[in-house]
Amino acid sequence: MAVRMLGMLVCLLLMSTGSVWGANASMITQLASKVHTDLQSLVKVRKLKLPDAVRQQKAFLQTQPEVKEVKQLKGNNLMVQFKDGNELLMFLGEESLGSADEIAPVQLQKKILKPMQPVIERRVDPGVLTALLPCAPKSNKALIFDCLEDDANVVSPKIWTQVKSDLESLGYTVTTKLNNNANLANAALIDNGEYGLVFLRGHGGDLGGDFGFLVRPWYTSYPPASSGYTGTIRASAYNHAAGATQFGYVITGTFSSTYWADKVFPSTMFFLESCHGADPGALPGMPTWTTNHGASVWLGWNESVSFNCGDNGSDLFFQKMKEQKSVADAVAAVYATGCRPPELVAFPSNKGKCQLAIWKSDPNESTVADARDYKLLRLVSDGSRLYATITFYGTPVFDEFFFYVDTGGTAAAEVLVKCRPNSIEVYKQTQPGLFGNKVYTGTPSKSGKDYSFSIPWNTSLGTANQVKIWLYDMTGKDRLPNSGSVTLLK
Repeated sequence: MAVRMLGMLVCLLLMSTGSVWGANASMITQLASKVHTDLQSLVKVRKLKLPDAVRQQKAFLQTQPEVKEVKQLKGNNLMVQFKDGNELLMFLGEESLGSADEIAPVQLQKKILKPMQPVIERRVDPGVLTALLPCAPKSNKALIFDCLEDDANVVSPKIWTQVKSDLESLGYTVTTKLNNNANLANAALIDNGEYGLVFLRGHGGDLGGDFGFLVRPWYTSYPPASSGYTGTIRASAYNHAAGATQFGYVITGTFSSTYWADKVFPSTMFFLESCHGADPGALPGMPTWTTNHGASVWLGWNESVSFNCGDNGSDLFFQKMKEQKSVADAVAAVYATGCRPPELVAFPSNKGKCQLAIWKSDPNESTVADARDYKLLRLVSDGSRLYATITFYGTPVFDEFFFYVDTGGTAAAEVLVKCRPNSIEVYKQTQPGLFGNKVYTGTPSKSGKDYSFSIPWNTSLGTANQVKIWLYDMTGKDRLPNSGSVTLLK
């Protein structure tokens, strides 16, 4: 009888534990839904200012017997601690990509954008390729990770399609992860993708010393404590398209340091269309991990950003990237629109000269030996030098190939770079089809299947601000591109 009584007691305790969790999950779901719904009514119907509406919701939460503490984070987000140990980060920004701050008067704005400072280069032997390379990604792969493709969208076509088009025009191969594909599992693999650019769009927040980014999938109710991944926080947000409160997991700096450690980012450029993506309080976390782990620059807004300013700002930024502008030029263009605060900023702050390289791919041709078969051309200019990397399908073996440059828009080359295994020579045209004026000699760099070199722009290309380039191997009979040329701006 005693054993039977003990068994029944254990069973009742287990049932009680399960029902308590079920009740708490249900309670938190209902509580969060009420807060988000009431906030929408206060702001949209009663026209209350967002900070006042958030303060009302904070006061309401503090009266709830299950709530232990409510902290208001920067940007009006609320972190709610419950007495049973559960927690919930509430993104309460109305019609924004996370939270929304009060708009400061223009005269009180702190001007984040400053004139781009010149990059100081090492003094080196001009005949040796040891000059500092311009800040540009070393991969032609790009990722668009849009958690809110099915939520509010301001530009048409949707922003992810426009960014994709701009990147493809520069020769990038773009992978898209939209909505439920922009999930925890795929977020954990970002560094393994070896992307040169990563565009993240979604709810973000300043966690105080870290950046938090809300990924998919969405849950209709408060999710379990364990997401299956290290460094996540449960959060809620309002889906404007669905008109409902949704729940998910926020990834943090701990997530990035845990899962983005397999491969070093190849000078990757990160662009965050989210609130607080480059907020000073958020930089010590995920942004610092990525830039310490190989990323060239992390771009984002330093406070809360609306869908309107976010979508249009992203659109304009990547239009400027498509035009081969620098990060500083693109940020300045967004800044000049007046859709601020917040400010779009680059981290670290000395990365204004970063830009996207121009890429052109070439198919593997069965009639050309892999050692002489062009696969990829990478071009970038920092205004003073032209940098080129030619990737072959095999380890390159050649006596010579030609790098032609049209500086006058005539569809014929005025400059020839003779590329040899251990040297490059730049010749200017002396008469049509003949190149007898040697103006520069340098040393290439070879690594695996890559052959790289740089040439001084003015010495080699004169006053041209735009050039057209193609490769030709007279012996191997390969050309990149097979017809036409690749345009590079100074």
